[in-house]
Amino acid sequence: MKTTLASLVLLSAQLGSAFRSSPYHCYHHPSRASLELSAYALLPSILPSRKRRTHVLFASDSNDVDTPSSYEEPSYMPTTAQDLRQFLNQRTIQSFMYLLSSTRDLHTVAWLDNFTRPIIVNNYWADESRSNSDEIAYRESDKKLGSQLLTYHGLHALNTTIFDTWDSYFEMLLEEPDTVLLIQTPVDLGRRAYSEFDIDIEPARLCMRILSVRELIATELTGDLKAISTMGQQIWDSYWYNTKMRKESTPSKSGGGKGGIGFKDGSSPSAFDRPSLLFMNFDPQYDGSLAPSPLRLGNFDLLYNLITQEAVTQLMQTEVIVGENERQNTACKRYLQNFYQEHLLTHFVGAQFYGKGDDFIEELMMGSPIMLFGDKDGDDASTREEGAEIGSNDSESTTTPPLVVEPLRIAEQVLLRRDKLALEWFEIMKGIPSEHMDIRKKQLSRLMGEPTEKKETTDEFQ
Repeated sequence: MKTTLASLVLLSAQLGSAFRSSPYHCYHHPSRASLELSAYALLPSILPSRKRRTHVLFASDSNDVDTPSSYEEPSYMPTTAQDLRQFLNQRTIQSFMYLLSSTRDLHTVAWLDNFTRPIIVNNYWADESRSNSDEIAYRESDKKLGSQLLTYHGLHALNTTIFDTWDSYFEMLLEEPDTVLLIQTPVDLGRRAYSEFDIDIEPARLCMRILSVRELIATELTGDLKAISTMGQQIWDSYWYNTKMRKESTPSKSGGGKGGIGFKDGSSPSAFDRPSLLFMNFDPQYDGSLAPSPLRLGNFDLLYNLITQEAVTQLMQTEVIVGENERQNTACKRYLQNFYQEHLLTHFVGAQFYGKGDDFIEELMMGSPIMLFGDKDGDDASTREEGAEIGSNDSESTTTPPLVVEPLRIAEQVLLRRDKLALEWFEIMKGIPSEHMDIRKKQLSRLMGEPTEKKETTDEFQ
């Protein structure tokens, strides 16, 4: 027994020195348990390309994954909403990566991530596993695959500089040559012998599989958009119901042991009951439909966030009409622009928690009304929140009647625009399968060995 323990200690010391001297050095000293589990979580590393690309698998701690250099925070700030078809591409690629990871095809995940070159901003889902916090956070996948795109829950992840349109991603994928990955795995711990096997990467077949996933997600989003088109009225009715019940009832400290304040009539302490949360908790198996995609909840939450951002963006580009007074409409538009800029980073940019779309609407509803004082020419002289004293500005108030900017009425316009936009996107999602016809023709030609058509550039002035 002592001889066995001594040999294990010597083997651990040799293996630790080998790890520290190798370029794939782990920052944490590998324990015996981590070494035993590392055989089930081997991470690929790409060696310099030769005739065929090579992936070498080393036993290492799965948490010690360096962030690839391609994941850099962009220098621009996406102030507008993401294109709907580009959003569908992003969620399709993420879902397809999840399906590959569930079958242990980590090498195809790494190859696809290297081709996509996503833009990841503030991916706390990836950093959460490295922290020492005891807080439990929900993640759709806790596997370290060398791809932050898989664990990214946010918008604007696709690089629109490379893929400016939704179909350009698949066209460039079909132009990629077939690749053979040489996989080397250690035969035994502490030895330099490796066993080798090949993995074929055929972009044409990957394109076919990705398009199938894209059509499935488009079908799910069609039902989601139909449900979202009715949520604006539900939010509005719930807001006035809760407001009425708060006025008629006396709050009692019955928060159910959670430290909150409840009401005897059962009304919610928040501004409104969130229909999106109820929809996400609904089990789709009860309606007899097909099994959902693996990232079903994340798809709906991000779609809900995206359509809220798009509704706000369209109102800022046109006009917020809350009445017949043009000065009041202009003031409401300016208020919405300032409110959107203040909440852009916390609600729409980078990785986000669930429910940010409803958070934005609720914070807008709960905003205090603002009174605007100006002259007859329409120039604003001062602003004041409703309820403030007006004694010091009586001279200004005599020039023209003050205007009241009500955030509640602005939120109503956002909900109305979002309901209308959901019906427009509903028609777009229904036509997604027919949009794949041209890509499938090119994919079939690639599988049959026919050369793909390439755009030729000529200089007519030569």
